[in-house]
Amino acid sequence: MDYVTIISLLSVVLIGLPHGAMDGAVAIAMGYGQSLLRLISFLIIYILIAMLVVGVWLWQPQLSLFGFLLLSIWHFGRGDSLSYLPPWIRYIQAISHGGLVVLGMSQFDRMAADQIFQWLVFGDTVQLWMWIDVAMRLWLPLAAIYVVIGVLDRRLWARLAEWIGLGVMIYVLPALVAFAIYFCLIHTIRHVSRIMIMLNQMLSPRLVLGLTALFTVASWLAGIVIYTLLLPTEGAMPASMMVVFIGLAALTVPHSLLIDSLFRPRFEANLQANLLANHKGASDV
Repeated sequence: MDYVTIISLLSVVLIGLPHGAMDGAVAIAMGYGQSLLRLISFLIIYILIAMLVVGVWLWQPQLSLFGFLLLSIWHFGRGDSLSYLPPWIRYIQAISHGGLVVLGMSQFDRMAADQIFQWLVFGDTVQLWMWIDVAMRLWLPLAAIYVVIGVLDRRLWARLAEWIGLGVMIYVLPALVAFAIYFCLIHTIRHVSRIMIMLNQMLSPRLVLGLTALFTVASWLAGIVIYTLLLPTEGAMPASMMVVFIGLAALTVPHSLLIDSLFRPRFEANLQANLLANHKGASDV
């Protein structure tokens, strides 16, 4: 492996991965830590979902990778979208941002992406690229609509400028480098800052950091063990890609279910209710 690849993978693992390790603190904040039984149940379900993802991946690797790409579009895009927008505009923004990251990186550096995909699906990627190309054709009109809306709506100007800059970076840099930069410096920082705002209202920073460190180290140790098992048969580069990206897929599914489906909607609903209550109180005064 060249140094750029090594640095990119290490960045994803050492900087990007810990943001998902905050899920333990999120679970506590949502009430799963009220008893030892509830906490253990959460951990068991979380691990079982991750193991199920790996099992399905080994059974249907191309379909699993494509499903992971679609989930990543939604998860990344949801994290980049603005919560105060009308739902239909926010959906367009989310898909536009997430699609640029996932589909753009695949298309702009197709040869490098195909090599990584071959390792992840253990062989041929013809069917996978057919699905990706269809997704790309569906995404392009939405991206065009987003540009039009973004130009007309001043609230989107900053995020639209970010989107354009991200597109330039993805076009210029190798796919793996661009992904590492986005994952570590945009997605992770944005996710951590948002989650910390939410968690600070419910948990002490020391508890959040402690739980995050515990889950991070556990993930690293699991990755090292799996990498050691794969290394003799797969080689350094394929084994690294499998551990990092199949591992990300296994953790992203329960992570996305927890954050995107449970925690963030609840927090945003509470935030909107507080804002309305404060506005009403100010009006009454």
